[in-house]
Amino acid sequence: MTAETHTSVDVSGVVEVPVSEARDRLADLVDSVRDQDSFVYLTRRGKRVAALMPADIAENYEQIEDEYWSHRAEEARARIAAGEDEVISFDRLVAESEGRS
Repeated sequence: MTAETHTSVDVSGVVEVPVSEARDRLADLVDSVRDQDSFVYLTRRGKRVAALMPADIAENYEQIEDEYWSHRAEEARARIAAGEDEVISFDRLVAESEGRS
């Protein structure tokens, strides 16, 4: 990937590209991510708003997140079964979080 005026690369090789520029370079950016196992952050007004990353890393992240939430659900079911917690309606949850209980 060639550096253009708005593209910035930091010392770790992380690339930042404005969304407006990425539109015209998407195929090249995707190839770079795939071929170089790199990350490309898309920016708006200099702030990171999205990222392109190798698919295997994204899939690994999804798996880790799924395992995390499955574990949390198992813990909640165990607390409910042990009488340490209760199931409440969504409406009650909202009311309590808004201080309307």
